[in-house]
Amino acid sequence: MGVYQITVTGDVPQLFIGAEVAGGAKVVAIKDVSPEFVSPQELAVKYGISEDTVRDRLVSINRGVGRKCKYKPDEAHLILGQKTSKNRRPRKN
Repeated sequence: MGVYQITVTGDVPQLFIGAEVAGGAKVVAIKDVSPEFVSPQELAVKYGISEDTVRDRLVSINRGVGRKCKYKPDEAHLILGQKTSKNRRPRKN
C-alpha cells in the first residue's frame, strides 16, 4: 500500500476523509499545500500583466524588501482580480 499526493488547483475539491476514490483508494488526509507568499513573477503570469505593474499595484501589501517582493496570494487576488470599468463616453468620430 502506497501513499500518494494529488495536487488540485482551483476551488476546494469535494472530497471527504474516508471517501473512496476510483480504484478502491481511500482518502485519509487532506492538506492545503498552497504557498504562503508568491512572487511578482508568478502573479504576472497568472494575470497576464508585467512584473512592474504587479509591483506598482501591490505596493501597499508588499512583505519583502526592495525589489525582493512577496505577496499573500489571497490579498493579491482581491486587488488584481478587479476589472477596470469600461463605462465611458464613446469616441466621437
